[in-house]
Amino acid sequence: MNNITEIERITQLVSLFKRAPYQKNKIYETDSEILDLGLEHDIAITSDILCEELEWKLISDPYIIGWINTVSSLSDLAAVAAQPLGVLIGLSQPEFTSEDFAKKFWQGTQDSLKAHQTYLLGGDTNDSTNFLVSCTAIGQRDKSIQLSRKGTNDGDLVYLTGPVGMGVATGFANFVIKSKSAEMAAKIERSFQPKARINEAQIIARYASACIDTSDALLAALDFLCSINQSKVNLKLTSSHFHPLAVQIANQLNVPLILFASIHLGEFELLFTVPRAQQKDFETEMRKNNFGFLNIGQMDSSLPNLHINGQSVDLSPVRNLLADIKDPAFYLQSQQQWSASLPSQLVP
Repeated sequence: MNNITEIERITQLVSLFKRAPYQKNKIYETDSEILDLGLEHDIAITSDILCEELEWKLISDPYIIGWINTVSSLSDLAAVAAQPLGVLIGLSQPEFTSEDFAKKFWQGTQDSLKAHQTYLLGGDTNDSTNFLVSCTAIGQRDKSIQLSRKGTNDGDLVYLTGPVGMGVATGFANFVIKSKSAEMAAKIERSFQPKARINEAQIIARYASACIDTSDALLAALDFLCSINQSKVNLKLTSSHFHPLAVQIANQLNVPLILFASIHLGEFELLFTVPRAQQKDFETEMRKNNFGFLNIGQMDSSLPNLHINGQSVDLSPVRNLLADIKDPAFYLQSQQQWSASLPSQLVP
């Protein structure tokens, strides 16, 4: 499966354990685990830890940390069209963590939960050397829903629920812009308050052949989707598919816009495929409910690899960077070297 390091590691780990008889999904097939406990609805459960985002200080505002910590798991529920029942928060922090920092973290958590109309069910707190947070989200979905990462066919149209790049924009703000203007960096980060596409997913589930969220950025999500479905994608990307702030920062820093789709810091949109025969009905229902969507290409297994705007793009140099490189400067340099090897003006 494209030799994705994360897949190889998880495969080895899971092989050590007996699979639960009530777990409906197979490994890698869904963003959340789906359990059939004999209830009226299936249960969806998922857990995430904020790691590189904190270690590399790509997000640093405690309010945004609290917000993103919850959204990261709620977005996984959205990717399987589950309605959230609540979350459990894990927090481990140094003894010297200020009261103001902790207060803002919990305020961000509270506001995010309120925005998604769900609840804090519990969790755990502890002391540690570093600040570390995690979120486990629990939801439920109708047994008739089969939305997963697997199921694409040739000709299926590829969609996003919204523009990408805001996560990377926030990373650039803290890693590059902050040294020149701390005020500007803080303003950019504070605007990074994505919402999990829970409501949109209820419509998407009725039409989509596969779905994954973009928490690891667009190209990583596409790479994973293509790998599990043994297919390729022909993308038609323009700057309109990127968040305006991402476009602005790309121009300001003179870096290729494609980096805002490749650097592993996503924005929690849903990436999904819809059979062409369902296109009209799907788009009509999304518009009727005032939900946004972007058609960015189609699946095509005849291609040797990913194509963007008619150009062949090899993702292998950046596929496992996050697993292989632990230094943020070297990681960014490697991403920039890869982007420099691509055709100029790849994304108009």
